[in-house]
Amino acid sequence: MSCSCGCGGKSQVKKWSTEPKFSELKKGDKVEIVGYNEGDSAYKSKLLSMGLVRGVQIEVLQAAPLGDPIEVGVLSYRLSLRKEEANVLKLRRV
Repeated sequence: MSCSCGCGGKSQVKKWSTEPKFSELKKGDKVEIVGYNEGDSAYKSKLLSMGLVRGVQIEVLQAAPLGDPIEVGVLSYRLSLRKEEANVLKLRRV
């Protein structure tokens, strides 16, 4: 399919990512946990014990001055998570 502007190039449609990585989240973003990616099973177990289970919604409250860790609201409490470690969470935008 050619671009409609007449340049002869192929048109490319950008898709809005409904499954962001934890490290891509910004202040005010709301996501729901839909599962876990491959990663450290001990860390996954720790996240599960803190209530980060499938179906729980997370809201990004703030980030540290250098961007890491990120403070999130989970259930009725606040939690600070490192970006790279929390990328094991499989998320969906709400």
